[in-house]
Order: sequence, then C-alpha cells, then structure tokens
Amino acid sequence: MTATSEVRFGADGAAKVQSYVRLTGSTYIHCCTYEDAAPILTIQDGPADITITNPGRGEVTEEDVRFGRLLAEAAARYAAELEKHAATNPATAAGADDPAGRAA
Repeated sequence: MTATSEVRFGADGAAKVQSYVRLTGSTYIHCCTYEDAAPILTIQDGPADITITNPGRGEVTEEDVRFGRLLAEAAARYAAELEKHAATNPATAAGADDPAGRAA
C-alpha cells in the first residue's frame, strides 16, 4: 500500500488527520479544467483519492489564485529537491529523466 492515514487526538480532544501518499508508478495525477468552473486537481493511488479545488461553486477569487500559486511553488520545490537527491544517488541518477507515474 502506498497511502496511509492516521488520526491523533490532542489533550484537548481535538482530532488531527495526517495522510501520506507515496508517489509510485501506479499513482495517477491529473488536472481537470472546465470553461465555467474552477479546475480540479486529483491524485489517486490505491485507496487514496485526493481532490483539490476551490471552495466556490465555479467562481474563482484572487485568494484561490494565491493558494494555487502556493501549491505550484511547493510542488516545484518538491520536484527540485527530488532531482537534487536523485543526482547524488548513482542508482537513481540514470533514471531521473524518466518520470514515474502519469501526470497531466
């Protein structure tokens, strides 16, 4: 399994859900776009199905755009760090240009 979740309860009884998705060759990442609604980003792997979109019903605000940019910047940093680590690992450096999974 490449996805796990856990629920933790604080001393005050507040619940916190923490999920992990380990991207593999069976991970499906896709962005659906529409003429009259906000885009939807999906990440699916085994039992995990993550959907990211804005809270509005079609309308997109400047704050939605800001969060989208923050998401894109974090994903770009994540990819850059993966590339850096793969380049220092001789076993994976040869396959760094061959992305695992499907992305659109």
